[in-house]
Amino acid sequence: MAGLPVLCARVSVVAAETEKDGQQQMELGEPMDQLSPDAEAAVAALKERPLSEVMGHEVLRVLRLLWPQAFRVSHPKPLKIGIDQDMRASGVLSDELLTQGLRCYTRLDQYLENTRSGSVRVDLQGVPCGRVKLREAVNAEILLYERFCRRNPSRVFVGQLRRVTEASDTQGAAQDKG
Repeated sequence: MAGLPVLCARVSVVAAETEKDGQQQMELGEPMDQLSPDAEAAVAALKERPLSEVMGHEVLRVLRLLWPQAFRVSHPKPLKIGIDQDMRASGVLSDELLTQGLRCYTRLDQYLENTRSGSVRVDLQGVPCGRVKLREAVNAEILLYERFCRRNPSRVFVGQLRRVTEASDTQGAAQDKG
């Protein structure tokens, strides 16, 4: 419990811009003017295409290049509440692309499975900043259950149909005699 006040204090930190050596730099993450060549190429490719042609997994790939500590597809961790505002403050991607990428990431089955009550949330740097609440964990579990039901509809086998029809025939015959 000693770490809880520190976590709560980190939640209240907001993205702020600072001037350092004459260049604008974000407190969250690496300076956005110093993107890796892969990230620059991916961002440029997304920006030149119409939004309707961009797929969510493509935006997620760019998010993984920009913030690899936060967006781990192999073992996703719950993201901090309000991380979208931190991402928008960087100014790298448009709001629509960020929303699309976050939607793709937060709807992954593994992300929802890791959203358990009390799990640690992470910011863009992968630093713990808050915990998952019970209500959020229950919502994630409901989404997973709904997906399971859609993927595995209850099936009726021929033998079950035969038993049902035989039972209804015998009940109907008993009512006709009675």
